[in-house]
Amino acid sequence: MEWLRSLFRPLVAWLARVTLIDVGKEGDGLVSLSSGTDVDKSWQALQTDLNDAREAWRGNPMARRVVGLVTSHVVGAGISVSSEYGPLKKFIAEFWDHEQNKIGLRLAEWCNELTRSGELFPVLFTNEYDGMSYVRAIPASQIQKVEWRPGDYESELRYLEPHFPGDEDAAKSWYSPLGAPDDWAGPVMLHYAVNRPVGAVRGEGDLAPILTWLKRYNRWMEDRVRLNAAVRAFLWIVRAPRNAVQTLQATYKRPPEPGTVIVASKDEEWQAVAPNLNARDASADGRAIRWMIAAGGPGTSLVDFGEGEGTNLATAKATAEQRRRFLLQRQSYFCYMLADLVAQAFNRYVLVNGYRHRRVTANDVLVHWPDIGTEDNEALAGAVAELVGALKDLRDLLGMGEAFRRFALRLFVKFSGESMSEQEFDALLAGDVKPGHETAKDEP
Repeated sequence: MEWLRSLFRPLVAWLARVTLIDVGKEGDGLVSLSSGTDVDKSWQALQTDLNDAREAWRGNPMARRVVGLVTSHVVGAGISVSSEYGPLKKFIAEFWDHEQNKIGLRLAEWCNELTRSGELFPVLFTNEYDGMSYVRAIPASQIQKVEWRPGDYESELRYLEPHFPGDEDAAKSWYSPLGAPDDWAGPVMLHYAVNRPVGAVRGEGDLAPILTWLKRYNRWMEDRVRLNAAVRAFLWIVRAPRNAVQTLQATYKRPPEPGTVIVASKDEEWQAVAPNLNARDASADGRAIRWMIAAGGPGTSLVDFGEGEGTNLATAKATAEQRRRFLLQRQSYFCYMLADLVAQAFNRYVLVNGYRHRRVTANDVLVHWPDIGTEDNEALAGAVAELVGALKDLRDLLGMGEAFRRFALRLFVKFSGESMSEQEFDALLAGDVKPGHETAKDEP
């Protein structure tokens, strides 16, 4: 048997040097599926985040509150689009309110998805007979990989859905407008993402940084509910003479029901004993977790969750300004997304019908969005009123010249919080409006 042991001794020594590695860790021997570039999360990690964010939105009130807060401000009462380019303006009237699109009703769910997942994948299915496109959004969790042009990760070509071993069919893929053939009339997928690191092609949802703290707050609340439920459970200690102990034990073998009247002798003493949880000591822990959720949220504060304790007017204004700036940034991107969506649909409309209309971009689409807050209009109105008074005094000193009119108009547009193109700016100045004179009417 000694020769057998010597034969297996090298094998035993080699096995002793083997180190076990958990699945999912570096060096586990498994191939990690990439979802985009090297900067992006792996497909497994991205899928986990997307599923967790969706389930948190469904079951966690604070997650639902965060997503609803962004959507209610960004979309508000609705967003509309138009254009000064005649063919595009006519197309928008048909495309936006088409019975297969009804985009105005989809804005809220699109904004919700963009907030939860950090990405939106709308698909344009184009009718080959009239060129009209119908929009359907694909969940971000259904897109496994984004293929891009080598050397330029911003030039996305195709989007691949998951393909599992053993499936006979190949992985389903969608063309992007850039990756589709020149005469391609089939469906094309668009991709919009927020919270995207430089060098990455996949976005990250606004709930991603706070998912861990939402779970911890859930567990903390569940523990508090269970412990406080135990407070309602108490026991009675009855003190009685020694010769009456056995009799009372037999009498109160079953505890008395609530509301029962017990007539006791003078020698009996009843005492209720309940657990003391010191619940106030744990209130700071819950508040600390809520602060982590608010800090990681999209410009949120505890006031947004209905908690005004310890908050004064100055703090509320400071946090409101932070939230407003974030929401303005998100609203700007969401409006760009809608403008680009309309432009892509119009270009496919021209392609299918063979029209000679020029190719349009998002810059050709005018987007009309709601105000983030009514207090903005009040502040702007006050600033403009003070500016007009100051400009009148300046006009009395310098006179009404061309340079002054241009300077005054630029300041007026800036302080009113609006934007104006150079064409609109020049057209307004060309009207030659002077104090005390009416504008010349255009001839028919």
